[in-house]
Amino acid sequence: DLHDIAESIQLQQRAVKLTPEGHADLPSWLNNLGNSFLRRFAQTGNLSDIAESIQLRQRAAELTPEGHSDLPTVLNNLGNSFTSRFGETAEPTDISEAIQIHQQAIKLTPDCHSHLPERQHSLGNSLLLRYKSAQNVTDALLAHFSYRASALSMTGPPSLCLESARRWASLVPETFPSETLTAHARVIELISIIAGMENTSKRRHELLKGLSYDSTRAAAAALSVNQPSKALEWLEAGRCVVWNQTNQLRTPLDDLKAQHPRLADRFRLLSEQLEHLGSRADPRQPGVKMPMQVNMSLEAEAHHHFKLAKEREQLLATIREMPGFENFLRPKSFAELMRGIPEEGATVVINSDESRCDALILFAGIVEPIVVRLENFTYEKATSLAEALRVRLQTRGLQSRYPDEARENTRGMRSADENNFLQAILHDLWTDLVEPILKQLPAKFQNKDGTADLPHIRWCPTGPFVFLPIHAAGIYPKTGKGISLAEFAVSSYIPNLTILERLGSRGRASTSNPGVLLISQPDTPGLQALPSTDKEIERTSDELTRRGIRTAAYTSKRATTTAVLNELEFFSCIHFACHASQNTKDPLESAVRLYDGPLKLSEIMKKNLPNAELAFMSACQTSVGDESLPEEVVHLAAGMLTAGYRSVIATMWSISDAHAPDVAEDFYKCLLNDETADGVVGLDITGSAQALHIAVQALRRKLGDSTEALLKWIPYVHFGI
Repeated sequence: DLHDIAESIQLQQRAVKLTPEGHADLPSWLNNLGNSFLRRFAQTGNLSDIAESIQLRQRAAELTPEGHSDLPTVLNNLGNSFTSRFGETAEPTDISEAIQIHQQAIKLTPDCHSHLPERQHSLGNSLLLRYKSAQNVTDALLAHFSYRASALSMTGPPSLCLESARRWASLVPETFPSETLTAHARVIELISIIAGMENTSKRRHELLKGLSYDSTRAAAAALSVNQPSKALEWLEAGRCVVWNQTNQLRTPLDDLKAQHPRLADRFRLLSEQLEHLGSRADPRQPGVKMPMQVNMSLEAEAHHHFKLAKEREQLLATIREMPGFENFLRPKSFAELMRGIPEEGATVVINSDESRCDALILFAGIVEPIVVRLENFTYEKATSLAEALRVRLQTRGLQSRYPDEARENTRGMRSADENNFLQAILHDLWTDLVEPILKQLPAKFQNKDGTADLPHIRWCPTGPFVFLPIHAAGIYPKTGKGISLAEFAVSSYIPNLTILERLGSRGRASTSNPGVLLISQPDTPGLQALPSTDKEIERTSDELTRRGIRTAAYTSKRATTTAVLNELEFFSCIHFACHASQNTKDPLESAVRLYDGPLKLSEIMKKNLPNAELAFMSACQTSVGDESLPEEVVHLAAGMLTAGYRSVIATMWSISDAHAPDVAEDFYKCLLNDETADGVVGLDITGSAQALHIAVQALRRKLGDSTEALLKWIPYVHFGI
């Protein structure tokens, strides 16, 4: 707030004025005042503010005695001010001055001091700016060395080392391509460490927003040097960090503490101390007072920091010697990831990066992923298609489950391009993504059939591909016969590979709590009425009861958060027909909307659900993620998988209230087709992907392939096994 900054400047100017020359604290007051002018400059761009900041910090440096432990910090601040002015004026003398000052600050900082990585990072920033301005390759090389030194530091705070590692990795293609794998390996290692140490899921989620593209970038780098297994390891390590760790709301450190509490407590303490030491008196944080009293020499501080880092390193080695903790804070190996790949069907991971897009095809037992380079599907194209889809859906009001009459006023006359927007997206998905992948799959995936017993493809998309309906890729002409993926395979989605092993290892759930809990909300207070939800639950209940499946239905006022939570553990399946809401800032706050309020994902995940099998989310946008963090797959469907449900039916965008009962009824009819060995009809959710495929294709035959029809049957998607 500019008013607060102005008030801060006035108070600090008064403090400086009242401090006599020669006072030990005067350099601190000058530095803090310079920070405040820099903050105001960052908001206003007023050059007089940055000039004042430089002048104040120059005076602070002049008043700090040679050999004083605070001098390197004062110099680093001064260098940052010159760098900031260069960013506005592009005056070459400013950036040259900044580089010289940063080099001096580094020279005065002992090796292993926790502040050294920050000063190396600052020097790297200045060198990189001058390289971009003057294109002198020497500056790029020196920036590379600065970032690398900072990234590999034992004593630096992991958050700063990660930022340095990212910039090191970005420079590698222009400087030292041979360090491609080394740089990206450090990025992935630091992501795992940081995500593992943050205390809350919400905090981890916020922190990782700026880092969500690191894993896809690292995977692309590995693919560029023909290392597909390494690409998959890094991709899995970096993405879905939040959901991997919120399985039962645990972090790797929580798992360690459960078995080795003393080791866990010591490891946490050492990590927190190193993070704090490296961030203390951080010159990027304005208003930090730097006391001029010398409590410890720089050399003594460096020795103390090195001792802490060495102890943490040795402790980490000890932890990794413990059974079950061999890979503590390490990425899973390719062999470990392959353990969860199902015997039947194919699993396809789509990596998206600005440098390249690839599909990695996996089958049980293979020794290397099959790589399909997506030459005609760039990151920019995927982003453009995803944005076009989002805008069109928003324009049509497809943000919540709706009664058809609610959208009548949006139909009107549209241009030809507007009426065919979805067909154009699906055409591109077919010709440039799905068809090239199908050509690399076994013959059974290339037989155009469309009947039962189709092979199964599990899609694991990344980046903008997360928001595209890959399962519906195809050519849908106005007249004549088209072609679509649905004729060749049944599609499912998975948020990551790790979840396959967890879901598959459980086997079929116990028969102690079979049955389906049915929830509907036709008149949720404060939300649009959904008259067909009661019909959906009634028809579904009739079909299940007729086939001998136990059900319990909660509708309208009876469908409260407490009632539903109390019943969850007594049913292997749950079916929601209601509104839902996504919370992208805190994914565990995403919820289905019941009569007395939201039933949050966090509450569902607290329940012990060992027999959970199927969750049918007949609501709005239950598989839509966070655009700012696509690698975290933040949506209700992924959350229900994490809560323990092995199979989830969700929606990519809003569904028609009128057609939802038909889809649900057809789905359960298909799911109940098979009898068990003793002649009893049961709910075997391993056929849920096929059942949804058949139900949706039935709706497609009824409605056709016009844009309005596509919008009604495409949003239904299957997640899980």
